[in-house]
Amino acid sequence: MKKYKLAFSIIGSISPRIAAKTFLHFFSKPPKRAFRQHHLTLREAATETETPLTAYAFSKQQIKVKTYTWGTGEKKILLLHGWGGSALDFSHLIKTLVEHHYQVISFDQPAHGFTEGRNSNLIQWMHVVTAFLDTYKDLYAIIGHSFGGLAATLTLAREKVHIPKLIILTPSTSAPVIFDDAYKLLGLNEKVQKVVPGIVQETLKDDLMEMDMHKHFRSIKVDHMLFIYDENDEIIPPERSELFLQQHPEVESFKIRGEGHYRIIRDPQVLAKIVAFLAVP
Repeated sequence: MKKYKLAFSIIGSISPRIAAKTFLHFFSKPPKRAFRQHHLTLREAATETETPLTAYAFSKQQIKVKTYTWGTGEKKILLLHGWGGSALDFSHLIKTLVEHHYQVISFDQPAHGFTEGRNSNLIQWMHVVTAFLDTYKDLYAIIGHSFGGLAATLTLAREKVHIPKLIILTPSTSAPVIFDDAYKLLGLNEKVQKVVPGIVQETLKDDLMEMDMHKHFRSIKVDHMLFIYDENDEIIPPERSELFLQQHPEVESFKIRGEGHYRIIRDPQVLAKIVAFLAVP
């Protein structure tokens, strides 16, 4: 990390705009990952298709999103993975939901899992989620983990779509806060930081500073919302989750003392809570 800080310090002192563009390219590239046998077994059990979409709402570039379906239940549930993740990370949850007679739909976001691409971002994720909401108009619930929870919530706030139930697991609650954390991590100076939102607006046609769950909570069109978090989360500070819940007491919350940010999606307490929440009319 020291070498990145040094590089951004040098570039930022010469040209804040070049430093900002370099940061955005670096920040939009998900980490490489390998898939284990249980991931591949889950993939084999799915009905797998490719969903053709434009890369962005403003773009004509075509992409193909790997899409998976498990189960044949009447009620459909859409699962959204987090940054660096894949639909295939939800094996325990998928098995549980199928056993309780739900049909599960999920997909790998661009540059994730088995979907093509090298870079992606929240704006693109929201575009893809919107496309799936247009395709599956009878969803019973959406379950989003981490970055997927933020993408789901902001999309439901923007689009004229109503979902009976929304479950977000240890979600990011604010894109500006995510960026602030990255600025500190990489040592970006204030001049570089000030340039970033403008470049996002120019290139991605959206306002970074508006991508905040706190700002748009009243526009989220769901009947019931469940917020699950882990007090041992090493990625999203639990204090941020608790602040959100304090400000929005109408959201049902469920806190565990588990094994952190990534394992929460397979925690037995969490799986049981999700099933119970979905079962209530």
